[in-house]
Amino acid sequence: MGAMLRKLLWSGLYAGLGAAATIGARRAASSIWRIATGEEPPSKK
Repeated sequence: MGAMLRKLLWSGLYAGLGAAATIGARRAASSIWRIATGEEPPSKK
């Protein structure tokens, strides 16, 4: 495997996991917020 390709694969994997972690954290926070306050989290979309 070439060094460039390996670097590209690493970047893609790292970015994908980072995005998944962010989405997971947001979902978890939303669930906790609903349980704690009984209302929808203040998310701006």
